[in-house]
Amino acid sequence: MKEIKLVRVLLALHRIGPYHHARLEAASKHLDLHGLETRPHSAEYPWQFQPQATYSIHRLIGQHQIEADPPLPSLRRQLQALLNEVHPQVIVIVGWADRAYQQLLVLAHQRQIPLVIVSDSRQLDEPRSVAKEWVKHQFLRGCSAGLVAGLESRSYLAGLGFPAQAIHQPWDVVDNAFFQQSVAQAGARQPIFLCVSRLVTKKNHQGLLEAYASYQQQGGRWGLQLVGSGPLEDLLLATISALPHPERVQLLPFCQHEELGRFYGQASAFVLASTIDQWGLVVNEAMAAGLPCLVSTACGCAVDLIEHNRTGWCFNPGLTQALTALMHTAERQTPGQRSAMLAAAKQRLEAFTLQAFVHGLLAAVDQARHQPRFSRRAIITADLLSRLA
Repeated sequence: MKEIKLVRVLLALHRIGPYHHARLEAASKHLDLHGLETRPHSAEYPWQFQPQATYSIHRLIGQHQIEADPPLPSLRRQLQALLNEVHPQVIVIVGWADRAYQQLLVLAHQRQIPLVIVSDSRQLDEPRSVAKEWVKHQFLRGCSAGLVAGLESRSYLAGLGFPAQAIHQPWDVVDNAFFQQSVAQAGARQPIFLCVSRLVTKKNHQGLLEAYASYQQQGGRWGLQLVGSGPLEDLLLATISALPHPERVQLLPFCQHEELGRFYGQASAFVLASTIDQWGLVVNEAMAAGLPCLVSTACGCAVDLIEHNRTGWCFNPGLTQALTALMHTAERQTPGQRSAMLAAAKQRLEAFTLQAFVHGLLAAVDQARHQPRFSRRAIITADLLSRLA
């Protein structure tokens, strides 16, 4: 029997965490996959995780800071050597603003290797500069296909002039089965709202606590559990201490992936109140774990995953009274209403599985191979950006 050779793909990202690992493991069954960690010591997420992978893992070295790429001369030497070793047929980059991604575009074009861009950016993420958007448009001329998080990131990429037929999804998925199974081992659910996120301003814990304070004042009985770490810890502790019933709130440190199932399994509802959030992957986790979700309309996932009053609830993060009202709604939800919501949520989540990710990635890789786009403007733009970084 003739041996079927898999397409060799190099996928570059900052650091492989448990979410990425699950996706790459699933994809490695269909691709000769090589992962490149451009910032292998990044501490943006304090994962204690060393992947035991069936795919190959490569790492850049020589970074002067853990959240930065190596200096340009070292970076170019390492990337040249890596491409000589791996000989990828397609390169996937998870973003465009890093020096490593920019130089990968330059080197890929020099070697006529098509590029896939991964993006979860949305138009409303930040005020958009005409000049910056023009630069991004030039860069994207050198990308042959896109892999996006969902509808809003698809719309943003298309708005930058990227061919609509070359945009595939989804990127932001989790191992749904892992969270479904881990919940079974968590024990009985408790009357608790759960929020899992970094303790940073855009996650809007202050707004959540303000809404929860009103909920308590109006007779709400459920507790609140905040899981995460970040620079706002002291401020949040002070805010919690001023609540009508501060003893009903727990602030717990960052939790490793394998431990999260216990928290999802013991809670009764999940809430994410971000004022800006490209996606909000914790919502995928909570839905997979069988939790009704209260999700800010500023989260990218809200458009794709949450149909208000059917698969969950949406609220404007600037209107704390709206979140307070939904907390009461969640508390009053009957078993029948809860079952119907969870069944609808599970059905919606079927478009965001590991298998769906693999299908989207394979479609993007196939598009890049058979309809490659190369652009001198993209090379010039990427090289200039990498020198200015």
